[in-house]
Amino acid sequence: MIQRIQTVFLFLSAVFAGVLFFVPIALFNVADEVVKLSILHNALPLLILTILMLIVPCVTIFLFKKRELQLKLSSLNVFLNAIFCGLIFLYYSSDFQEKLGAESISYMFGTYIPLINMVLSVLAMRWIRKDIELVKSVDRLR
Repeated sequence: MIQRIQTVFLFLSAVFAGVLFFVPIALFNVADEVVKLSILHNALPLLILTILMLIVPCVTIFLFKKRELQLKLSSLNVFLNAIFCGLIFLYYSSDFQEKLGAESISYMFGTYIPLINMVLSVLAMRWIRKDIELVKSVDRLR
């Protein structure tokens, strides 16, 4: 049953989490220089969260026989992505701007990846719920 639609959503979520290793999150303009915020260079908590955001959907894909657990892990993925967004917007952008004395911040594609992941995880949760309801309806017929 790996060929279900929620597998596609979870796989895309893992792929986007993997993309975070290669794209900058934000650029800070400091005088004549541009400093980039990246999970590999500047932020250990973001790196740990990204690794978790990569592992959780991959594990969830292979738990296709345990739909309830799949649902819980997908909601955990949404929570991890929300924490990632919160850290970026509430802590790192203000902290880096303060430390560096940056004049402006340019948010890059890496900032929006957790939002895309949250949408993909919610879509996967929707289809997992439909599978659970389908199995329950078939059990009632027996």
